[in-house]
Amino acid sequence: MPTIAVDLSDRSIKYAELALTRRGFHLGRFGSKKIEANIIDTGEIKKPAELSAILSSLFKPLGVRFVLVSLPEERAYVATLQLPRVESAALRSVVELELPEHIPLSAADVLFDYQVIAPEDRIRRDGIAPDAPTHADVVVYAFPRSLAEKYMQVFSDAGLEPVAFEMETQALARSLLAASDPSLPTMIVDFGKTRTTFVIAVGTTVRFTSTVSVAGESLDAALMKALDLTASEAEKVKKEKGMIKGKKNEAVFNALLPIISAVTDEIERHVLFWNSHAEHVHEAHPQISKIILAGGDANLIGFKEYVAQKLRIPVSVGNIWMNVSTFNEYVPEIPFNESLGFAAAIGLALRAVRGDA
Repeated sequence: MPTIAVDLSDRSIKYAELALTRRGFHLGRFGSKKIEANIIDTGEIKKPAELSAILSSLFKPLGVRFVLVSLPEERAYVATLQLPRVESAALRSVVELELPEHIPLSAADVLFDYQVIAPEDRIRRDGIAPDAPTHADVVVYAFPRSLAEKYMQVFSDAGLEPVAFEMETQALARSLLAASDPSLPTMIVDFGKTRTTFVIAVGTTVRFTSTVSVAGESLDAALMKALDLTASEAEKVKKEKGMIKGKKNEAVFNALLPIISAVTDEIERHVLFWNSHAEHVHEAHPQISKIILAGGDANLIGFKEYVAQKLRIPVSVGNIWMNVSTFNEYVPEIPFNESLGFAAAIGLALRAVRGDA
């Protein structure tokens, strides 16, 4: 089924489609649309009728029927469970029995999925644990049933049929991490318009997520206040000058610094949290091996260098095409500086084209 990946956030809808050709994956239909504030607020749909109308006007002209949709990290629960080893057929029932110990929702009020951690993703001080595990390690991803049902209803009212919902951070990991990479902890920082999301994955398995409200709009607001700019002027200054040090850019640098420093402090806090919590891994507290930046404001000039200098951890700007194309024969139509905002949409599209949906 031709399926469009749809990434919803508080201020935008991004969609993307991948097609499998003889020369690999190619980008199909794609685009983005801004939405007004308060239609979605911190992942919660506040105006379902308005959102359905927007979705219908966006996708009906494209002839879209089937969609694969992201669910917001802010509303997700992620927990790692150690369970007795049981037959695969019985594992879901065992997970469901354990959920109330880890998630503040009753079994009747939650929808969940889970992923069994492969033995090669069990880390210890000297590398990959070779011993056969005596128990099953399972990562659970859960959402309030009421939230998922509201998303389902909104898309149905728009004449669209969701084939699957997925936590947006899982989609981020699928687009930004390579399955061939060593199974070492990596942090993804999705620096978006209204929020910054932190994802820690071991290999390609999401093990921890968190979100703060400090993000791109905070940068715009700081510039508007400090330099008496309009919103569009602040956006232009932010993109053109960024965190460049020097007398000619001193006012811009000083306006942006408190926001960038706050985001970097949050990154550091999450790195320290991971490194000091043994329940995430076996027999050790492995260090975060690298940080990958994504999101619409990850391109801010000087941001990558500031984070790397402060945390002394390798930092790179993500490449959302790494699992799509090598660029040898095909270059996707989305410019690189805009592509970072499509990381979750491309991750969802990869799931659809691989037949996982």
